[in-house]
Amino acid sequence: MAELDFDVIVIGAGIAGLTAANRAAQLGKRVVVLEKSTDDKYICNSRYAYGTIHINYSDLGQDEDVLVARIDAATEGCARKDLARAIAQDGRRFVQWLKSESIDVIGLDGYQTAVLAPAWRKGFGLTWKDYGADVALQRLGANFAKRQGRILRGHRVTSLKLIPSGIEVGTESSGTLRAKAVVIADGGFQANLDMVRDFGISPAPEKLLPRNGGTAMGDGIRLVQSLGGAITDGGMNNIYGHIHSRDAMQTTKLWPRPYHDEIAASGVVVDPAGRRVADEGLGGIWITNVVARLADPLSTTIVIDDAIWQGPGRNHAQPPNPLVEEAGGTLHRADTIAELATKAGIAPKGLEETVARYNAALDAGTLQNLSPPRSQKHKPWPIKTPPYYALPICVAITNCMGGIVVDGDGAVLDKNDKPIPGLYAAGSTVGGLDGGPHAGYVGGLIKATIGLRAAEKIAAA
Repeated sequence: MAELDFDVIVIGAGIAGLTAANRAAQLGKRVVVLEKSTDDKYICNSRYAYGTIHINYSDLGQDEDVLVARIDAATEGCARKDLARAIAQDGRRFVQWLKSESIDVIGLDGYQTAVLAPAWRKGFGLTWKDYGADVALQRLGANFAKRQGRILRGHRVTSLKLIPSGIEVGTESSGTLRAKAVVIADGGFQANLDMVRDFGISPAPEKLLPRNGGTAMGDGIRLVQSLGGAITDGGMNNIYGHIHSRDAMQTTKLWPRPYHDEIAASGVVVDPAGRRVADEGLGGIWITNVVARLADPLSTTIVIDDAIWQGPGRNHAQPPNPLVEEAGGTLHRADTIAELATKAGIAPKGLEETVARYNAALDAGTLQNLSPPRSQKHKPWPIKTPPYYALPICVAITNCMGGIVVDGDGAVLDKNDKPIPGLYAAGSTVGGLDGGPHAGYVGGLIKATIGLRAAEKIAAA
């Protein structure tokens, strides 16, 4: 490279990185993006995204204080107040900015009032090319080029060093670059099996379905730590992910859709002895985290009845009923619980006892006395209507909830909560928004709002 000095270096070319890069370039800064992949259509989590921009499954147009309260409730008070306030303030503005970049954002049903278009909502399997998030990245990349910005592919960052004029960035491919400011947007660490194990997400990360781009290796976290930056104290062991057919471990036909969260939260999730393993009432993301932490994350099965299969089983644009069978996934059926257990490889007596206790507690209103207790954030359904169904499952990791500690403008903070000069982070590598005791999920794409704010903070400095 002829030029080694920039105003801003962005690490990672997903939606958060390209948002920061384009906004900084709009504001007159000389920007370069370093992307470690060499492919023209480089794979990252953003390309696989479903495309819904939301805050805890809420419309971004709601009052700011309402959205902050939603975040606080989802994370049980654990989200950083400045981060929560930042995305509640600017989430809608982020969507408007995307529209100004010629990115189509449409409204669908429910909370899906801001969806990257064209939206993918039919069929099963891994479908992403030329759909919403992929198109958004293509357009952001083209816009960045028009602003004289450059995306350098095949440039993995290996070191950061604070210098009087800013930050020195070491790379594998182009030596050392320098910038007044650096924005880390490398997506987190979900593809790094050692980090997934070491942070307590799972003792057997190789048995988790990688429902992600497979590129987020935790480089940003390690770089920040090398400069004395902080990562979240709690929540590094929480993930955002979903429950899928166990057969998804062998085929992309069964992920990222359909997933089984609704039926898991309606019935029971059991181990080979027929014992429940989690509080299903807390929902699919929590069940995902509990099963991931088992010694064998591939050992559990959802058990439901026909009422659940015909009800919550169809309660999604791409539901498990009928897509799991259409995609070739395993579904056991039987007219009795004992017969079902035999087909599914579960201890018959254990499963019969578990289902009987569950139904009795539901009838008596004493679900909280079960072990584990069964809460009712998600409606519990009785398991009484044959045929009965058993779906062997795996848990899928999309991204990690823990990560780099930043303030509401994306400035990376040290262990004393003080900003590290010139260093910022955005997107899924950021911690402090999702999480809490039961893995509360705030949103994925909404974290690109932090990239917008970081660019504006850099430009104003």
